[in-house]
Amino acid sequence: MRLRSGFSIPLALMAILTISCSDKLQYSEKMKMRKTMIIAHRGASAFAKENTIESFRKAIDLGADMIEIDVRRTKDHILIVHHDELIKGKRVKELTYDEIFKMARDQGFSLATFEEVLKYTSEKIKLDIELTEETYEKGVIELLSKYFKTDQYVITSFYDSCIRRIKDDHPDIKVGLILGISKTKHPIRTRFSEFFPAKRCREAKADFLVARRNLLWFGFLERAKRDNKPVFVYTVNDQKMIEKMLQDPRIDAIITDKPDLAIGLREKQ
Repeated sequence: MRLRSGFSIPLALMAILTISCSDKLQYSEKMKMRKTMIIAHRGASAFAKENTIESFRKAIDLGADMIEIDVRRTKDHILIVHHDELIKGKRVKELTYDEIFKMARDQGFSLATFEEVLKYTSEKIKLDIELTEETYEKGVIELLSKYFKTDQYVITSFYDSCIRRIKDDHPDIKVGLILGISKTKHPIRTRFSEFFPAKRCREAKADFLVARRNLLWFGFLERAKRDNKPVFVYTVNDQKMIEKMLQDPRIDAIITDKPDLAIGLREKQ
């Protein structure tokens, strides 16, 4: 089939134009059934101190689909939920749990161990667990197995080798490669590998990608879709941006400090 100008109509477009009314209705219904996951970033951190039981409780009350938490290990090998590498200018991994607990208390919040968080959230909500360092994957999974089934959580990390080890030992666990590292010794090479992550994703055996919002350029989402890799996007708090992402079928989950806003916008769709 040709237009009067002589340009051919692409076969894909012809197929869309010839879809029956019944097919169009089925497609419309599928789009209505689609539900972008809302993941509470470090809990409902716009309402309470991040990575605390209070923040997780608020995220659950608001109806988030998952909670994203950060796990670190102390000098005495206690797994804790804490994002920053430092606390009061000292490295978490060089401090004991008691030392860190006292520092947190002095700063006005209660530090939670990973196991305390698992006990609290078990049977209440699914988890997105970020491993901020390597070498303690085994301990994380041992604790998880006590409180959660493998379809109730995912594990993510910036470290390719970290998620590769998990996938090699536990193929049933879903793992995600986080992209968008803030500081790197090789900025050009690193950014290229983030905009075009197929090789890294394949070698790390990642099931999905967790992309910083500013990576969604230059066909990133189309490449992920072509590679059949779901995409989680972080950290999205702007209303207009959330609305736009909720309407994009290539985005599977939005990680936000404001799960109440995202949930409310999703309900209006």
